[in-house]
Amino acid sequence: MNTTYDNGVWLAPKPSRAERKIPRKSSHHFVGELTFGEEKGQGQCLGFESKLEHDVALIAIYRNGVTDVREQVKVVYNRIDGRPANHFFDFVTTENGRRTTALIVKPHDRAIRFKFRDTVSRVAAAAIPSIVDRVTVVTERVLEPDLLARVEQFHSCRFPQPKFDAILAQAATWLVDFCSIKDFLDLTGLGQDGFHGVIRLMRFNVLEALQPGMLTMSSLIRGARKA
Repeated sequence: MNTTYDNGVWLAPKPSRAERKIPRKSSHHFVGELTFGEEKGQGQCLGFESKLEHDVALIAIYRNGVTDVREQVKVVYNRIDGRPANHFFDFVTTENGRRTTALIVKPHDRAIRFKFRDTVSRVAAAAIPSIVDRVTVVTERVLEPDLLARVEQFHSCRFPQPKFDAILAQAATWLVDFCSIKDFLDLTGLGQDGFHGVIRLMRFNVLEALQPGMLTMSSLIRGARKA
């Protein structure tokens, strides 16, 4: 697991905030735990129980405006027979420190079944607005390959390199026209060592790319245009 340091002191990631236990292993499921938020000084553990959940989590974490993501958040709802039952949202995102969105992650072929849709409507009625502001179902059909490739890079390059980051942020202020990442890094004198820093500037909208998808040394970038 990656580590974070604050003034030379190692900071362990904060433990998972899941409201139910997530299995550590499974014979038929892709389960695990990732960390995020290290750019703020200390990581936060986040558990997942499928590859689909893992990918949705990454997209949620790096979505513009999202400030936090929690997993396995409990809500009590009434089943079709009237009896109370527990449901655990796969993820709950907080956007701009205020609006909350519950994500129910399911493969498309299960998400279209009547019983599942009925459960979602009952869960949403119980959760809104006391627990979250809105509830949405997320399937593999929203996982755009270009978007997933980009957020995977954001995640792998999330650890700050203060010296490099400062040089690149200053250089980005005069990068008006598109040029390749390689040329940009050559101009700064950092060469390929600064590649991760470019990814971080992309993540924080200091730089923008001409094309979506995975970034390479030949990708064209420029300083982000202000709206």
